[in-house]
Amino acid sequence: MGKLTRERIAALEEYGEDTLFERILSGQTVRSIVLGDNIGWRAFYSWLKQAEGREERYKAVLEQASHAIAARAVDTAQAATPDMVNVARLQVDTDKWYAAKLNPIYDTRAKEVSVTLRVEDLHAQAAALISAEVESEVIDDVDYEEVEQRGDEEA
Repeated sequence: MGKLTRERIAALEEYGEDTLFERILSGQTVRSIVLGDNIGWRAFYSWLKQAEGREERYKAVLEQASHAIAARAVDTAQAATPDMVNVARLQVDTDKWYAAKLNPIYDTRAKEVSVTLRVEDLHAQAAALISAEVESEVIDDVDYEEVEQRGDEEA
């Protein structure tokens, strides 16, 4: 780890986990914090791994932040005026996407379901149904009285 990374990690430690996580919870993106405070991604992820349980707390913070971001999308949509509707739509779509990335409950995309059937499977299933039906219609052996056929002489 280089000197610059160690200095940035020390600055993050001084800044404090709670303060940083509060910024994320308020809806500020991690990217804007990392770039705006000149932290760097390597230093940020190294800082996350330094304290035991910090990564789990970070993941929980991101999940909670998704609620703030989704609420911001609703607020943006409700505050839109006719002259800024396209900008508002873009902001709402971006916030919806970001909230879905942080928390799957906000993922509104349609789920694809794929089913593959082979013709052989259908034929086997149909044959099994037909044989079951035929077996249930078979007449049990019953004693039948044989009738002799009479010839024309008795008629």
